[in-house]
Amino acid sequence: VQAAIESTPGIVLVDEAYAQFSPHSALSLVREDACIAVSRTYSKTWSMAAARLGYLIAPKWMIADLESVALPYRVDALKQAAGRAALRHVAQMEAAVREVVAQRERLVAAMLKLPLTVWPSQANFILFRPAGAGVGARSGTGKEVGAGRALWQALLDQSVLVRDCSSWDGLTDCLRVTVGTAEENDAFLTALQTALQARD
Repeated sequence: VQAAIESTPGIVLVDEAYAQFSPHSALSLVREDACIAVSRTYSKTWSMAAARLGYLIAPKWMIADLESVALPYRVDALKQAAGRAALRHVAQMEAAVREVVAQRERLVAAMLKLPLTVWPSQANFILFRPAGAGVGARSGTGKEVGAGRALWQALLDQSVLVRDCSSWDGLTDCLRVTVGTAEENDAFLTALQTALQARD
């Protein structure tokens, strides 16, 4: 990020929507003499996705420039009140984040023992792909589907819903699971093992 700041003539914006789940942050790079801003949201760690509330950490001069062109009443009073109320519960939020991180690491460790490619994560979800990606499987209609879609369906058949990312550029046959409670994660792992065993 520092290299980007030094080599970019404009402003560097770092999206830290998932920052609290990670040990890394660009906040220390925000200085009055730097052209960098860091955006964060209440959607992830505060569980306030419906509020569509976020904030920006930036040099004072940049905030002043943004304020000069921002529309009035852009954040309604209810959202402002919700945001302020959330700040009274930082300890609870941080405890919840620690639990998600612990559950994420537990899930990754278990998934790495299965015939899967599992990518490192510093968010509240895990991206993975079944072994044999690109190898077709037959759906109930006889149509060939990818290994990722077949695994997605096998999980759904067990009432476990994950995100099918197969249509996203570069993510052929990839699935994404959101880290849940210990019980939800146990149910996911059980369903995943069952689905993978059925493929063999």
